[in-house]
Amino acid sequence: MNKFIRLLAPAILIGWWPLFLWGAAFRQPELRYVENDERVIQGVVRDNSENHSMPGVTIMVKGTNTGTVTDVDGSFQLTVEDDAAVLVVSFVGYITKELEIGNQSNFEIFLDQDLQNLEEVVVVGYGTARVRDLTGAVSRVGERDFNKGINVSPDQMIQGKVAGVDIVNNSGAPGGEVTFRIRGASSVRSGNQPLFVVDGVPLDGRNTKPSATAGELGTTEGSNPLNFLNPNDIETIDILKDASATAIYGSRGANGVVLITTKKGKAGTPTMNLQVQSGVSTLARRPDIMDGQTFRQALIHRELQDYDGGTEVDAFDAITRTALTNIINFSVTGGSDKSSYRLSAGYHDQQGIISGSGIKKYTASYNSNYKFLPDDRLQLDISVIANNNVENGAPIAENSNVNGSLVGNAIEWNPTVPFRDAQGNFVQRVYQENGRNVAGLPTNPMALLAYYHDQSNITSVLGSLGLTYKIVEGLNYRFNVGVNHVKGNRTVDTSGDLFLSTITDLGLGVVNTSQLNSSTITHTLTYDKEFANLRMNALGGYELQDYRSYTHNITARGFTMFDVRGTDILQNPSRDNVSVNSYRDPTNQIQSYFGRVNLNFSDKFLLTGTMRADGSTKFGENNKYGYFPSFAGAWVISEEDFIPAASKISNLKLRFGWGQTGNQEFPAGASQDRYAFGLQSLSLVNVANPDLRWETTETYNLGLDFSFFNYKLSGSIEYFDKATKDLLFQLPAIQPAPAAQYWTNLPATIRNNGLELMLNTVVKESQNISWEIGLNATYLRNQLTNYTGAPVLTGQINGNGLGGGSNSQRLENEQPLYVFKMLEFLGFDENGTAQYSDGEKFVGNPNPNFLLGVNTSLDYKQFNFSMSMNGAFGHQVYNNTANAVITAANLGLGRNASETIGLGNENLGNANVVSTRFLEKADFLRMQYATVSYDFGPVGNTFSNIRMSLTGQNLFLLTNYSGFDPEVNTNRGVGGVPSFGIEYIPYPPARNFMLGLSASF
Repeated sequence: MNKFIRLLAPAILIGWWPLFLWGAAFRQPELRYVENDERVIQGVVRDNSENHSMPGVTIMVKGTNTGTVTDVDGSFQLTVEDDAAVLVVSFVGYITKELEIGNQSNFEIFLDQDLQNLEEVVVVGYGTARVRDLTGAVSRVGERDFNKGINVSPDQMIQGKVAGVDIVNNSGAPGGEVTFRIRGASSVRSGNQPLFVVDGVPLDGRNTKPSATAGELGTTEGSNPLNFLNPNDIETIDILKDASATAIYGSRGANGVVLITTKKGKAGTPTMNLQVQSGVSTLARRPDIMDGQTFRQALIHRELQDYDGGTEVDAFDAITRTALTNIINFSVTGGSDKSSYRLSAGYHDQQGIISGSGIKKYTASYNSNYKFLPDDRLQLDISVIANNNVENGAPIAENSNVNGSLVGNAIEWNPTVPFRDAQGNFVQRVYQENGRNVAGLPTNPMALLAYYHDQSNITSVLGSLGLTYKIVEGLNYRFNVGVNHVKGNRTVDTSGDLFLSTITDLGLGVVNTSQLNSSTITHTLTYDKEFANLRMNALGGYELQDYRSYTHNITARGFTMFDVRGTDILQNPSRDNVSVNSYRDPTNQIQSYFGRVNLNFSDKFLLTGTMRADGSTKFGENNKYGYFPSFAGAWVISEEDFIPAASKISNLKLRFGWGQTGNQEFPAGASQDRYAFGLQSLSLVNVANPDLRWETTETYNLGLDFSFFNYKLSGSIEYFDKATKDLLFQLPAIQPAPAAQYWTNLPATIRNNGLELMLNTVVKESQNISWEIGLNATYLRNQLTNYTGAPVLTGQINGNGLGGGSNSQRLENEQPLYVFKMLEFLGFDENGTAQYSDGEKFVGNPNPNFLLGVNTSLDYKQFNFSMSMNGAFGHQVYNNTANAVITAANLGLGRNASETIGLGNENLGNANVVSTRFLEKADFLRMQYATVSYDFGPVGNTFSNIRMSLTGQNLFLLTNYSGFDPEVNTNRGVGGVPSFGIEYIPYPPARNFMLGLSASF
């Protein structure tokens, strides 16, 4: 019955839409009687350049809640008070216009396009700036340009949208982790993720999902720390890429800054929005393994008939499913010229394509703005975002033994052996067929699914309160306090009925709780002043940030029964089989002083200077503070007299910037002596280093912003050069110190340089058609220089016969970060024996040297079509999946492999070796999404607009890579040194289709 309801639910959601629309369309209009002190005005709104009518334009009576929107023909009708004075007419992408009403009752209003949005205000850190005044590398992605479809977190909405930004999905699981890089990798041990700031509150950035390690099952994947946000609540995402833009964030700005701004309330009559989406997801790519019939042919070819189980099964079909997704979003917004508000709620229920996995998100947000005192001298801003995520995980880990991985088991499973025997029991250990044993079975994937349970429950609250007081004209003081609280509970159970060496007859139960708390207090003074030919904006501020983390873990094995989950009876095993661990962060605080000055001379010459001083408890005693200056300038060439007014140049601006930023994302207490408690013991684990300091990244950039043909063609081209020094690294303590670790700064440099190009063109714009195309391209080069130490090994390769110490990557001077070094595969000899080079060689680079994004949007009357593609080129990915489980050695044990191996002549005695045989070119071009929608416009007197849409994600992938997906990054780090560009039996990616309906009341 439950299964029937789950299958029926989407049909119900989809089925009521036609009735909903039919009822709305034929609802009788409400009669309105006009009082003597009111009158009716009407009119039409048109585009000033193309003269076409404009639907959806907002018409408000200034200073009141009275307003309306234009219909599909651009017409409007509005009842106003007799004393109504001014109409405010606004539309996204157009310059807002105010009109005197007077005695006029019929209006023809023309709006001017703001295609370049030079007057648009973007967020730049502790404030805003006009686009025309920017001197740094700042890119904005707005709601209209976000990637459409099933998006769990905001970063998914900007994949392929911004030059210099590379977002890689570490996992195909709903809400899985991502690797987010801005202008390349700049650090080794202290992370490469940018700083995320939500509505002015900097986030901790650490994973909020409690980790869990379960023997052969390994350490399961984390989740995206931005999952607490509802993508439907996001208005804009601004990416600060260069030091002149990020230096205002000091010791946390080296990897770039991502500013996420949520939607705010708008003045006007209350407006309600409802969005309902239903979708399905399927496996995008299958592994190259044999089906039952082909496997049986391979057994005959290889003279291995003893491994024939007599039937045919498909393990991948068995563990995967057609997954359903249902999303509901609701919001109410409104207000007046003295206050505004927005309240929203969201529900996101997404099944994973692996059976039993998925995520449910419950989100709510509230923000409001209030103005007090004469001339609105005092302003109060309140924002609260609350979220609860329930995640069901699959037994897929980053570092599991191959026998403990669901995906690995499904690949290896003998497709002639059933999952259950005649008695209905799972086939484990050995399968008997016709009186003989069919051996060589891995862990039964269906048994692993049945006996494994993993659930996380994560609750988060992000709140901020801002108070702005206008001291005198142009001088404002702002106080802002932000708090972020995240608490996660996770339980992982594995039944002792599962055949797996460390689990069988023991069982395993893990309970893990984690908590992150952060608070930020900020005081700023801003001063804006215009002189004859000079516009000045100055900012000064003080900030205190505090971050705290707690974890508690209980692991138990050796239960006396398995009919009850172990995490419900942790008291059952003997005390010797129960381990308890807890951890609390040392003090982690940052005290900061910062300032910024922007000067605009006659709109021709722009100067920006920034300085921040950070005092961090993470730094050593001898380096209490870090200082981070930056400078940038711009020359607006198009404002010069030698550019004729009649020229095709609409805007031309040359920018130059220099600055220093820091990276202090290493563990709190790393500069101090630290001790760890064991069972009745206390030991030194970290040796103090009073000279420890932050990593410093120095950046130069030169950019040219341009617009031609009345802004029909616009874009930018920019060269950047980043050099990161004083690399943070952890090393074994030098004898005779105790067997401990210590943190230090390595005398080495990581250099990233490259060229970015962004283009946008309006191909066609008329009354009925609007077509835009956008392109972004990035060339990147990454290298480690000035390093004189021993090579640092990473990129661990796991699998049968590979052990745990086979490494594929390293850090070495004059090489890219995480360069591949291994034996070269030279092919097979006449006996099918694999041949390799005499020694290891540098053979590949996991860092793409070219990124590409292509986007387009086409409007035809009420129809809209948009799509986005992204790609990466010039890099390699190591297919650890093929190296570990799709091998001749496995076939020799009666396990599945590829058809090439099964029907070929490769020697079954070949050892599994880390070599270029499994290092593949990972160039790809992906159809990120394509969507088509239709706006019905106003329907009756109830709906101001109704929109229906159909969206497909990951529709196709052009690549020669043979694994699950070339856009992958399984964590195969060694000793805390991360890896990049390795695939190891991951959660596979999905292809999604989504049908949506949205309505505005």
